[in-house]
Amino acid sequence: MVARTVVSSKGQVVIPKRIRDMLGLTPGTVLSVWVEGKRIIMEPLREPPEKIFVRAGPKVTERILREAKASGDKAERLMRDLGVMYG
Repeated sequence: MVARTVVSSKGQVVIPKRIRDMLGLTPGTVLSVWVEGKRIIMEPLREPPEKIFVRAGPKVTERILREAKASGDKAERLMRDLGVMYG
């Protein structure tokens, strides 16, 4: 489908209603915008589906946080032992 629109003085563009309806664009839809050659491409950003996320409880997160803190503490001790200013 081809439609025409005009760039406003503020750089705003109105996506014609037929195209908004066809793509299901509603107020608040976030668009990713990039350039390919002399074309401006706009694509709706879709949130990733919930099923791709893993629910992690304290059993997982607490261990990871402890390991990260221990690594940071080791690095700080090493820097101090080497006489390098740290933090």
